[in-house]
Amino acid sequence: MKPNDFFTFNGGNDLSILPKCAILFHQAKGLSDNSYGGQDFVASLHDFFVDDSKHETVIGAGRLMSKEDVEVVLRSLLQMRHSKVNLMPSNIVSLSGNHIAWTVPERVRPMLFNIIGMPMQKMTVPWPRLLMVANSNGKLAVAAVKGRNRLSAKTRLFHAPLMNVSNNGAVCTGSATVPIECGIEDLKQWESVMFDTAFSHVNNPSTLNLGRKNKEVDTKAHYRFWQALSKKGILAFPTGQLVPMPRSLESFIQEHSR
Repeated sequence: MKPNDFFTFNGGNDLSILPKCAILFHQAKGLSDNSYGGQDFVASLHDFFVDDSKHETVIGAGRLMSKEDVEVVLRSLLQMRHSKVNLMPSNIVSLSGNHIAWTVPERVRPMLFNIIGMPMQKMTVPWPRLLMVANSNGKLAVAAVKGRNRLSAKTRLFHAPLMNVSNNGAVCTGSATVPIECGIEDLKQWESVMFDTAFSHVNNPSTLNLGRKNKEVDTKAHYRFWQALSKKGILAFPTGQLVPMPRSLESFIQEHSR
């Protein structure tokens, strides 16, 4: 059975397409057999015929289709569709209709601070390599990673050493304007949400390892850490001060993809 089996094509100057048959899907309950793979629907094939008395096309009685019949038709339709091959950029880790996960390489860039009781500050500091996850609900999450290799299931994640980020990696975007979509073409906008943010407070007191055992990192300590990196002109983030995150790459993306 092929898609052309459902239509009659009349050529000539006035091309017309006339329906021959149709597939109807019905919700089914209490089926005793498993002919549809345990699904709660059945499909039926119906012929069309012309009712001469009313001069109109009418759908006739149908016959049930097997699961194999339905699969053949759907497979034929998919083969008719012209598929475009899209190559994923090397920084893309995961992509679906609801989310996108990607990496941002480490680099020296500006960092803004807007801490209560202090004037707005702008420093040039070394940001670590980051894993970002954005979803269609306007949420952004971030974690830190070491090295330059492409991420895999075995990649170890670390807390992003940043203010305004919670223990699970969720970013507090505040009044920032977040993109509506989460496609590859939206990555720069999502990155701006992070890199143009004026950090104001620590959400995760375990975000940095400052060498003080069991000592939580407050906003002032966090600020002084970045201030020291800026004043010394450090060009690479000291990865030894990253704190491991008790989440796998897969679970982190899964949690923030919805």
